[in-house]
Amino acid sequence: MIIDPVTDRDVLVFERPPVPRIISVAAVCASAALVFNYIARNSGEIDAFPFSLLILLFLGTLAAAVVQYGDHIYCSEVGVMYENKLLRMLGRRSRWMRWEDIVEIREIKNRVLILLSSDGRRMLVDAIVGYAFARAEILRHAPHAILSGTLATDER
Repeated sequence: MIIDPVTDRDVLVFERPPVPRIISVAAVCASAALVFNYIARNSGEIDAFPFSLLILLFLGTLAAAVVQYGDHIYCSEVGVMYENKLLRMLGRRSRWMRWEDIVEIREIKNRVLILLSSDGRRMLVDAIVGYAFARAEILRHAPHAILSGTLATDER
């Protein structure tokens, strides 16, 4: 939990669970091992095409791991916001989705929330530590929203 400097109130922070983070780091290590194994086995005649594909695989797993470590979902009295630290460094700023702007909350298989706002934006809330708590906070702050998916069968 952090304090919002503008409203001076608590902001809940939700992150990715540690197991998927560890798996993403293991995938980076495995893809790097494939690159080094290819270099070691073909140390005189490295073909450009397979080598470049292995490098792309390594870079892709590295990018996925960095993005996964940077994911955060913030809930405050103002609204909810998804932010990724890597994307923020690359210039993509996140915006708060205000509670009053949320028109529909869709839940898929009791594990994924999709928030739809009146201006057409969507936000995905999934695979975070404390999903049940985040779900309860979102439902508490947006009682006016239409509930669909598995939420439509549940009671508020």
